[in-house]
Amino acid sequence: MTKWFFLDQHGCAKNQVDGELLIGILTDKGWQKTTEPENADLIIVNSCGFIEPAKRESIEAVITARTAYPQAKILLAGCLAERYGDIFKTDFEEADAFFGNGDLSQLPILIDRLFPDAPVAQQQQSPNEHDQSVHSTEHSRPFLKPAQEGVCCGSRPELLNFPRSAFIKITEGCNNCCSFCAIPLIRGSVRSRPIDSIINEIRDFVRQGYKEFNLIGQDLAVYEAAHPLDKLSNRLNSGLPTLPTQPKQGLSGLAQLLRAISGIEGTFSVRLLYIHPDHFPPDILPIMTADTRFLPYFDIPFQSGSEPIIRAMNRCGSAEIYLKLIENIRAAFRTAESPYGEAVIRTTFLTGFPGETQADFERTAAFLQAAQSLWSGAFAYSQEEGTKAADMKKQVPAKIAEQRKTALNELQLKITEQKLSAFCGLETDVLIEEIIPQEQNSEEENTQGCIALGRAWFQAPEVDGAVVVNFSETQKDSEGQPITAGSLVRVRITALRGIDLEADAL
Repeated sequence: MTKWFFLDQHGCAKNQVDGELLIGILTDKGWQKTTEPENADLIIVNSCGFIEPAKRESIEAVITARTAYPQAKILLAGCLAERYGDIFKTDFEEADAFFGNGDLSQLPILIDRLFPDAPVAQQQQSPNEHDQSVHSTEHSRPFLKPAQEGVCCGSRPELLNFPRSAFIKITEGCNNCCSFCAIPLIRGSVRSRPIDSIINEIRDFVRQGYKEFNLIGQDLAVYEAAHPLDKLSNRLNSGLPTLPTQPKQGLSGLAQLLRAISGIEGTFSVRLLYIHPDHFPPDILPIMTADTRFLPYFDIPFQSGSEPIIRAMNRCGSAEIYLKLIENIRAAFRTAESPYGEAVIRTTFLTGFPGETQADFERTAAFLQAAQSLWSGAFAYSQEEGTKAADMKKQVPAKIAEQRKTALNELQLKITEQKLSAFCGLETDVLIEEIIPQEQNSEEENTQGCIALGRAWFQAPEVDGAVVVNFSETQKDSEGQPITAGSLVRVRITALRGIDLEADAL
């Protein structure tokens, strides 16, 4: 008998890839995915456990699902289960089971406990599966917390983003140990995915017609080209020193990966998301400028412009060092006469970090003004247990943190509008994400204009603005096909609308 599952996805792009892998694992085991939770035998809440609002959202999703769909088994998976599973298995009665974010291939072991008659129960276990155990007692629900080793990869039959765009996870975990961040507690220490695995996945997507690849990880700068050492993921918790993440000589691991990607044939673009500013690998710049498929888009989370706060965050830079980094990146593309023009910077700032004074905040605002990043997001500090910052004195009141966040976002909006206005009149390619249905007038249905939403090279999925594209039904995309979701369309930008742009298809 066919079993159906529904995936309720939460969290970041890295967690989205995990959700796509969960879909692949269950599909391979004979389950069917449904888009209607009321038809599901199993509801998976793939949760986020990073900061308080995200944790609350995931918990509420489980409670809502339990009330609305009492017929289903509910599995809390992902980062929240990884972080709090030992508590939840006895105290969170709304969920039937819990699954961490380590080796995702172990999911069938847990499903077997929930559904003894399901297809997965008839599958033979791999040797690694015998090493895992589902923890439960008379008063608790099943909880499986697989080891955090390597970077999970595998079949992704359904991607959860817009057509012909894919996230490619190249690292897992983090060794930076920023004092405000719980990621090492949730995802373990850094592991890198072998180059061959990444190249094979991108090639496969290119053969399927994908046009955009966004490389993701907690910090792309620490990518290792070689295979990671066994059980490196446990070194932070054991108190052992972490190992170097880049070779002392030769190309950095990330540069080696980009050079390998450059050898893939096809028409596509590559965007790098999240590079820690303290160890940005400058040797990636010549590789990127030599291949225009690498987009000059850099997501570098500076977090603060005040050196005392940067130090308290367990970071090594300063406003002066970070501004120099930005200038070096921009200069590399100016010197190479890149067809894209100046490189685009996206960043983030954390307001209300413990001990942040008004003077510290003003230095951050001054840094943002000097940096002139096209995009940035400000976030109020969340006091996370287990992090060094949680125990720091001089915790900033939440109201002040929120006020500072709002002020930075307002400043960024002005910068963004000014910089986006420079794109008006230019031609660029846009990846169409969706077609906007238009009400048809019976007298004009043959001449009615069409509207689509898409993104240009300087807009990353989900976080940046969009391009509103006007086109006619007779116009074609870059491949000579009718314009639809997933099409690559050449446009001329005509106007600025807030943080979005308007354009006409050419």
